[in-house]
Amino acid sequence: MGFGVRWCRWIRTCISIVQFSVLVNGSPADFFRSLRGLRQGDRLSPMLFLVMMKVFNKMMKRVKVASLLRGFRADGRRGERVCVSHILFADNTILIHDADEEHILHVRMLLCFQTVTGLKVNALKSEKVPIGEVPNIHVLAEILGCRIGSLPMTYLSMPLRASYKSPTIWNPILEKIERKLAGWKKIYLSKGGRLMLLKSTLSSLPTYFLSLFTIPTLVTNKIERLQRDFLWGDSKTHLVGWDKVCAPLENGGLGVRKLTNFNKTLLGKWLWRFGVEETRFWRRVVALKFGEEWGGWTSKLDRGVHGYGLWRSI
Repeated sequence: MGFGVRWCRWIRTCISIVQFSVLVNGSPADFFRSLRGLRQGDRLSPMLFLVMMKVFNKMMKRVKVASLLRGFRADGRRGERVCVSHILFADNTILIHDADEEHILHVRMLLCFQTVTGLKVNALKSEKVPIGEVPNIHVLAEILGCRIGSLPMTYLSMPLRASYKSPTIWNPILEKIERKLAGWKKIYLSKGGRLMLLKSTLSSLPTYFLSLFTIPTLVTNKIERLQRDFLWGDSKTHLVGWDKVCAPLENGGLGVRKLTNFNKTLLGKWLWRFGVEETRFWRRVVALKFGEEWGGWTSKLDRGVHGYGLWRSI
């Protein structure tokens, strides 16, 4: 890929001098050298992985040009078309293709890049997920040697094909908050300590979901009730109203984030990104499906019935 000889030597050194030690009955044993690889958690690891996956990305594009694979097609209102065949994020990869045995064989041939790069696809962690009715799904999964999944499912901690309005998708967030707000913790913390925990840790827990989904009122009430009970401890009477607690410090409040306002702010960021990220792939897909208004600063309002609820809510 054009890296200098010295750089390649540095990388080879980094992945060839790693030593490990294993805990045996709680005590570290002698160190032994690894033939290749980096320590778990090494910051160099994801960067090298992206360099390797660039090879796979180029191979996928060549296969698409040769019409050997077809992905999901997003058709525009003026006849334009965008094809989504694969999505790469960190060390996760999604391949989108037709339920055709010949296409699966082409995918299997593409995975030969692991022989060139030294990477290995973990079939035990891989799934083939059918969209709609796929009668030959078992045959397709057997060709690749992977498991069969189903929708709705979770990918990168985000629900796929689940109703974004359903309070049940917020259950993992509520469980995490309840664990953080275990009753014994407030016994050993002052009110200042509880406030700090609320502002630093608990306010950031639902941020991942809040940046994409409109939070239901029922979930908002549950989270804020947990926060109120934790802040005021065993006191049955809350000394200050919650709106006052969520007010900024300069206005006499305690600066705790109001979930509803925080949710609207995070969703509004997508509208800003739609206006400024003109070349991003996600933006091109949305613009194709809905069109553009105001010189590209907003998409047209969708008037369809099915499939567009999430973007309409944003």
